Amino acid sequence: MVDFHVMLSAGSAGDGLDAASALRYAALAGLRFIGLTIPCDGSDLSRIGPLVAHVRRLSLYADVEARTGVELRHIPPALLPDLVREVRKAGAELVVVYGETLCDQVELGTNVAAIEAGADILAHPGLIDDKCAGFAAERGVALEFTSCSLHALANAHTAAMALHFGALLVRGSAAKCASDISTRSFWPQVIRGSDVFGEKDGRSNLLELIDKSEQTLINKLMRC
Repeated sequence: MVDFHVMLSAGSAGDGLDAASALRYAALAGLRFIGLTIPCDGSDLSRIGPLVAHVRRLSLYADVEARTGVELRHIPPALLPDLVREVRKAGAELVVVYGETLCDQVELGTNVAAIEAGADILAHPGLIDDKCAGFAAERGVALEFTSCSLHALANAHTAAMALHFGALLVRGSAAKCASDISTRSFWPQVIRGSDVFGEKDGRSNLLELIDKSEQTLINKLMRC
């Protein structure tokens, strides 16, 4: 079981978990691979490299594999290509961009800019359009299928677009605390709640896409 979007705290007053706690709770939830992100607006990239090394060390003993990076939130779309390059240069193994969710006032154009910039994951992309979904498939940028109750409002739409255009579709919880991390038993229910896409040879088309997509992204990140 996989969760590519668990949020680490940016500081003592920030939302999110510390790395050791995130790994522990992920292991208890039955996860085998997680993506850990810190919020980033480009003002301080010095934390990224040390954090990546710290998580790599912790994960050796945590019974869960992890890759670490950033979540770029509310970045003006015109700045995303440069910032994605900068955070990767600073050591980020995973780049998530906060997409045009229905529950927040994200600037229009963020979805397409994130894809053009080559982010790894476009989180909760809301009512993503045909152009963006096709572009994501072309660029290999994964769309997020989320268990976060607010961001999940457009899950079925996101899944439909990924299935139609062949885009990667991966799970993320946007977890900020232990109770937000979706467990091995809860994820199937979240998927079933949006799964109106039929079966092939007795297997859910949506689940098959998610499984294949996640393995593709894991293989990519493991090469980091």
